This record gives sequence, C-alpha cells and structure tokens, in this order.
Amino acid sequence: MKPQISLIEGRHLTASDKRNILACIEYQRDKHPATWGADWLGRKSSPKRYTVAPIPETTNRYEVRIREHYRNDYGCPCERTARLVIETKGVDPLPAAKSHPAWDNDDLFAAMPRGTEA
Repeated sequence: MKPQISLIEGRHLTASDKRNILACIEYQRDKHPATWGADWLGRKSSPKRYTVAPIPETTNRYEVRIREHYRNDYGCPCERTARLVIETKGVDPLPAAKSHPAWDNDDLFAAMPRGTEA
C-alpha cells in the first residue's frame, strides 16, 4: 500500500509537507525516542522545519509542528509555527518508546573499561 497522510486537525498540508513528514518519520525510526518531537528536521533549502511525535494513545497518529521562516512586506524576518495532528496509512508505526532498542541498556556504564584495583 502506498504511504498516505490524512490531516485530522490543523491547517492545510501541501504535498511537499506530506513527503517531508513521511521522511521525518522514517528518519526517526532509528533515533532515540527522547528526541521524537524535540528535533527540528527539514531540508537545507526549505524555510520549513518539522517535529514529529507519535501520539501514544492511538497508533498511526502523530503530532506535527511546522515552523516556517519568512520575511514580511517590510523585509523583517518572521516565524510562523503551526500544530497539526495527522494519521498515516501504509506506514509502519514508530515502535513504542519503552520497547525501543535504545531503552534496553540497563547499565549505562557497561561498555566503559574498568581499571584494575590496586
């Protein structure tokens, strides 16, 4: 099935916004769950940045924030942030935060070399 995004709540989404949101979801699949919804992701030349965080109560639903930088009629830099709720189809959901492999390490210092005691 082809990946699809449906807008549940918020302003209009363009086709490029949908492609960028899908790319953000795929990018975050390998990242630590603590960074979901905190990192602003986007393309270099685009004035828009996105944060995507899964909504834990419902699968395939995400809260998206879009930050857009632009200049007003007087040439002053401005910023606009919009909040959206989307639903995806044909996309594997992000794993649950507690079952993500990044949380499996119980001993944070296990990989550090230990000195011999004298």
